[in-house]
Amino acid sequence: MYKIILIAISLLFITSCGQSQSDIDAAKEKMRSIDVAEEIKTETSTGATTETPAQEISNEEESSSNSVQIIPQTAEQFLEFSPVDESKLATWEVEISGTTTKKVDKIQVLFSNRGSDFPNDDYVLQTFTPWDKEFRYVASSRNKVLDFGENTYTFRAFSGKEITETRLRVRVTDEIVEESWVETQLIGSEDDTVLIDLPTSTAYGEPVKLWEKNFTYSQIKGLEIGKEIFNKPSCGELTEFLQWRISTWFFWNTCRDLVAGKWIFYNVIRLDGDEYVYERHYVDFEHGFYGTYELERGEWVTKDTIAEKNTELKAESYESTKVVDGLLRDIIGS
Repeated sequence: MYKIILIAISLLFITSCGQSQSDIDAAKEKMRSIDVAEEIKTETSTGATTETPAQEISNEEESSSNSVQIIPQTAEQFLEFSPVDESKLATWEVEISGTTTKKVDKIQVLFSNRGSDFPNDDYVLQTFTPWDKEFRYVASSRNKVLDFGENTYTFRAFSGKEITETRLRVRVTDEIVEESWVETQLIGSEDDTVLIDLPTSTAYGEPVKLWEKNFTYSQIKGLEIGKEIFNKPSCGELTEFLQWRISTWFFWNTCRDLVAGKWIFYNVIRLDGDEYVYERHYVDFEHGFYGTYELERGEWVTKDTIAEKNTELKAESYESTKVVDGLLRDIIGS
């Protein structure tokens, strides 16, 4: 109604001033332009026609790459976080650390990743003692707390009856495989090397370098293979061999040939702090590779019950070992 009155007054004003027909037509066209602008404004406000702001486009671009965000959840904060080295995401292990700003009794870390098969995790830092000035948490795929997609870590710091929360979002995308090896590699130190074409496959992905002597594969989580110098173990002497490698309580089971005379594997349960770790170990006699693949980890196992747990786990089957076994056979054939 307001626009109709405005147009009428404008036309009346033009006519009363003795303007020509061409001036009147020009004024009408100007009024129509105002109407069009008002319509566009109305559509935009109702969401019918909108343009993506530049800031939103930028955010979308950022979400397509690896990133780390630190988001305080409470007004007061008892923890200050050090910068996270995002380049370490390529090794599937990243350290989250920092300092305390108050006397903290304990630190709890809650992990979740909606797009991952990894379960939610609730962990109290075992290396942190009350009133420590520094804290450290290792997020790794080996411990099933780092995967593709958005990994969320909620740090709760307890000080008496007070609790503060800080949320860290660690995004890992497929760009992580840019660190992979696809060429002939020289693995080992200057006096202990092996030249090998590491295989690739849609089943296990591509080799990813961890450091000078160690590598993993992009589609296998919890696997680490390294170049080592060791005496050739046999199943009959395995306990003695493992005593040299493992400094805590352990038991082994299922020692078998993977490739006769070239590869053997066996399963090991060992204590790791308050947890137990159950792994498959692979030994390559031809190249001098030693590999470990984590099958599971958990709690409530002690030196008094580890033998019983070993017997229980020996009866379990793990489908994922078929892919890893196949990879190791392919390495032998490289």
